[in-house]
Amino acid sequence: MDEERPRKIELNDGNFMPLLGLGTWKSKSTSSEQCQGAVETAIAAGYRHLDTAHSYRNEVELGKALRSKIQQGIIRRQDMFVVSKLWCTYFAPEDIPVCLNKSLSDLELDYLDLYLVHFPVGLQNIGDELFPEKDGKLLASDIDYVDVWKGMEALKASGKVKSIGVSNFSILQLERLLSVAKVPPAVNQVELHPYLVQSDLIEYCKSKNIALTAYSPFGSPERPKEILEVPEKDVIQKAAYVAPKCIEETKTPKNCWRTLWLGR
Repeated sequence: MDEERPRKIELNDGNFMPLLGLGTWKSKSTSSEQCQGAVETAIAAGYRHLDTAHSYRNEVELGKALRSKIQQGIIRRQDMFVVSKLWCTYFAPEDIPVCLNKSLSDLELDYLDLYLVHFPVGLQNIGDELFPEKDGKLLASDIDYVDVWKGMEALKASGKVKSIGVSNFSILQLERLLSVAKVPPAVNQVELHPYLVQSDLIEYCKSKNIALTAYSPFGSPERPKEILEVPEKDVIQKAAYVAPKCIEETKTPKNCWRTLWLGR
């Protein structure tokens, strides 16, 4: 791994992002010790880009892993690129910094390298519920993601986040956002793999100098194993970086080597 460090790309705000990231979605379904151990193993194997979110419920474990590796002298804070996401129940102007500060506290960090709006749809803020509902229906909020973006721009201006972006945004949603944004999103993170190519979105983001990042780059565990054999380079290589998830500690280094060459 030392001989072939993951490459980086320059984002539209001048910051640099490693092409390869470790996605941690659903890692909370494992034990806290296993999650922390897998992240520590990934860092030891060479990962310098960690992708998490408020809704993943694993930021405490990631914070412990980062602190452990910093204390061991394996990494410095500035060596890492840490991503988190604003959850849909925190779209109100006063709630946006609350969500960020919770992530920073759990991760034991002073700043994030990248902060994303997780989805373009808001939900009502009711306690600590991720998916508030009534009578079996989600309780949506009427807060526009365009207004949310103003709060994201304020976070960047505060210095608590270096870059801001979005996740799961369509071309139409990006067009609307760009028409009013003072700071354009640096990244759009979406599901992208050979079963969901999203060629039009890839080309659109490229034309607007927005880094398109791919989660679930090999599809889901239910997909046939052949998905890993041939197509991923032709499809995923079009994205700016990939965030494969492999939370089992013994599998992380293999996953790191397996996907190192992917990217633009």
